[in-house]
Amino acid sequence: MKIPWKGLAILAVLIIAIGMDIPTLLTFMPVEESVKQQKLETDLQKMQETMAPLKKIQLALVELQKNRIRLLVEKGTTYPDNHPILKDILKDNFTVESGNDGILLRMKSSADEDVFISDVANQLNGMLSNVRKIKNIRIHDLQHAIVFEVEPGKRLSHLAEPLKTLLGDDYEISYREAQSLYLTREKQLENVISLGLDLQGGMYQDIGVKVDEVVISVLDRLVEELEDNLINDNINYDSVTRVSNSQIELLLETDESFELTGEEYKRLLERNYDISSQDGGYLITLKEDEVGRIKKRAINQALETIRNRIDQLGVKEPSIQLRGEDSIIIQLPGLKDQDQARRVIGTVAVLNFQLVASKGSIENPGKDQVIMYEEIRDPTTKEVLSTRPYLLEKKIQLQGNRVRDSRVGFLPTTGAAYVSLSLDDRGKEEFAEVTRNNVGRLLAIVLDGKVQSAPRLNEEIAGGEAQISGSFTPEEATELALVLRSGALPAPIVINEERTVGPSLGIDSINKSMYALALGFVAVMIFMVVYYNVAGLFAVLALVFNLILIAAALAYFQATLTLPGMAGIVLTIGMAVDANVLIFERIREEITRGSPIRTAINTGFQKATITILDSNITTILAAIVLFQFGTGPIRGFAITLSIGIAASMFTSIIVGRLFFELVYLRRARLEKISI
Repeated sequence: MKIPWKGLAILAVLIIAIGMDIPTLLTFMPVEESVKQQKLETDLQKMQETMAPLKKIQLALVELQKNRIRLLVEKGTTYPDNHPILKDILKDNFTVESGNDGILLRMKSSADEDVFISDVANQLNGMLSNVRKIKNIRIHDLQHAIVFEVEPGKRLSHLAEPLKTLLGDDYEISYREAQSLYLTREKQLENVISLGLDLQGGMYQDIGVKVDEVVISVLDRLVEELEDNLINDNINYDSVTRVSNSQIELLLETDESFELTGEEYKRLLERNYDISSQDGGYLITLKEDEVGRIKKRAINQALETIRNRIDQLGVKEPSIQLRGEDSIIIQLPGLKDQDQARRVIGTVAVLNFQLVASKGSIENPGKDQVIMYEEIRDPTTKEVLSTRPYLLEKKIQLQGNRVRDSRVGFLPTTGAAYVSLSLDDRGKEEFAEVTRNNVGRLLAIVLDGKVQSAPRLNEEIAGGEAQISGSFTPEEATELALVLRSGALPAPIVINEERTVGPSLGIDSINKSMYALALGFVAVMIFMVVYYNVAGLFAVLALVFNLILIAAALAYFQATLTLPGMAGIVLTIGMAVDANVLIFERIREEITRGSPIRTAINTGFQKATITILDSNITTILAAIVLFQFGTGPIRGFAITLSIGIAASMFTSIIVGRLFFELVYLRRARLEKISI
């Protein structure tokens, strides 16, 4: 018996495609709110029951000589057999004995060789410590999720995380620092088609980056470095001034002569600047190609910084793309808190440490001094009541790019929020040097041109730790810590355009698109069956197979489906049927000419296939061009169109021929076909 390999292969493809489509169907299948709520309540009750016995266990003591662990428990507590968390830690390596002094966990002689009593005890104590930190387990009223509340500033250890065993594989966990809680949600299934901004709502922003200000900041830093070098070399100079957006003028005092040929000056100027002599000094001009490189580097850094910040917002499938030379397009589908997104994305987060000037006055600042202000806010309303001026040295002692990590803390006396900073290795050295050389002076912490605090340096700080304190709310401190972790934007940004798309528009669009898809499919199905009879039924089955393949391909690549993408799917239906029409008409022509039925079928598929390939390849080339040069929705259309064309060629030519082979070509005598 001949094995039908072709049919088995196509059947395998169909089964795999259906399997890929199931997660998407389960994700978007409507579920009543009462069913969701009941599941949450059931899971909550299970979690509370699991946590209750653990709260009665106080400590795990190691007794190495007796090869056991003693659990100190509340009076009358019995060991909870088959407890999922304890079972996961102990596995099958211990026997449980109850005594007057507590519960004894004795290691078995058959225990695994890599199991050590001290390690198991540490795991148990870490887990018990975590359990004590959890104040309450409840259902979040607005988020439709289970919440684990902890003490403010407390976090659960990742080394002995009780929630992972407690929740199993059905939930994912995220920590909300501002609310001091862990939010658990049902895990999203893998290989699911995501909906784009136009279908599920969210935020669209067109952000412009002021790259010219980056060039200016580069020149300003060069001015500072030139002044430092001239002072170190005892050169009498009158001024070093930026005179335009690309030029610096260096003026020497009368009778002073000096050549910019030293090693330090070559390092600063040789490659990127043109130097021309003039009366009394030099004119230093930034090269045009270097200006272009600075701007390109700035926009790429802004793109990466914004991407890092958005990743911490927890938005699924965000789209962040560069457009032109100084614009970034951001799409955040499904975003809930749009005000937070604006604050997080738009904060420049330029952090500098500058010394408060010991000489001079606010009324008459020197040329190397600058006035900045601290905002005094009402502790309750956070309204700005007044401002306090500071006379600072222009020279920046330490920049925020040395921040390795930043977290929110709370003062034990007042409970006020602050942001703690950890510096990298180089930042530690620089900070230690600054604090060592300036004991007794005030060091201002300046964020985006505003003084946050100006603590007095009483001693050298060598640990690389600093604090930003102010009248922060926990939410403000959390957002500040977030943007400092993700890095400062290289330049201020301006929002050129912002649109908020409501989810109702997305649902309406989906419903209309699905209606159009269903209507088009039914119309094509009726036409094909009426006009081509049984062969038309083959085309309809191939078309169903085609839709299953398209959905499976989109799910496999976890593509984001947009409204133009749905238009591409609708267009694919017509193109798929077009291939069947070409094949069927060619078979009809061959039969009309008097060719035998078998020959007519073989010739019809063979001749029509060449035409189908030619037409579809040109369409795929057009789709590739759209994908390469298009953005956002245009790319979505190109992707679904390309996948649809590939699927339609497979189903029309390969699957369609299989139907003819199964129904007609296997017959010993073939006199006519229904076409």
